[in-house]
Amino acid sequence: MLANLLPGLRDVRAPLSAGCIWLLALWLILEDRVPTPQQARGIWASLYRLGDLIGPAGVLASGAFLAYLIGAMLAVRVVTVNAKEAPKAARFWDARTTLTPRVSRLAHDDLVGFLRDHGRVPTPEPEVTESGRLERERGQRLVVNLAARDILGETRQLRTKLLIANYDLFNEYDRAVGEAEFRKNVAYSLVGLTATLSWLQSPWWAFLLIVSARLYIAGVGSERAANDVIVQAVVAGLITPLAMTGAAGVPAVPAGRSQ
Repeated sequence: MLANLLPGLRDVRAPLSAGCIWLLALWLILEDRVPTPQQARGIWASLYRLGDLIGPAGVLASGAFLAYLIGAMLAVRVVTVNAKEAPKAARFWDARTTLTPRVSRLAHDDLVGFLRDHGRVPTPEPEVTESGRLERERGQRLVVNLAARDILGETRQLRTKLLIANYDLFNEYDRAVGEAEFRKNVAYSLVGLTATLSWLQSPWWAFLLIVSARLYIAGVGSERAANDVIVQAVVAGLITPLAMTGAAGVPAVPAGRSQ
């Protein structure tokens, strides 16, 4: 609700939170090198005088702005598809190539039905051998994963179409993306803080990696939820990706089978 009342909070939350953690790690490393106000000379003395001039609120605002800059520079964006395993222009050696678009099983099954209705995936035949069935399943999985990859590869354009078609659904997508970016960026920054504490204090601090791993897994779950919204919007006919119209170099749906 707060994110709805304050537009843009979702975009600021992830870099600001991660930046604060990175700034804390940097402070722990440099603390011994920072002189006290009595010992300060040169630029350090200027910074102390500036702090006295702007007051505690100004110092806090400046620190928050610095944290945001650090977080924005190190921010990790949500990835819809594993780019290393399934780049947009990849060449596949054989039909056994595995793609990993991050969508739930439910969205995957709905996409199978959608592609089957549009003639992209053949209807299962009851009388086939076991080897033929396995080969057909591998081929179907490859086709569906390729379709999911192409759909999610157009997320930048599709999110705008979704905003126009259904604001509530777009808000659900945007919320999931915000959660994914927040959790994943905080997870990465916690890894840096954990490394700093383990180096400066004790290796026992490495147990904080459990928190980072848990946050990262939660971020991947939110990322999958965001992708599900895009896929389900395509299945429901709210938005149409170029990959399904033939405008992106993919054969269009046959006229006799289209809805």
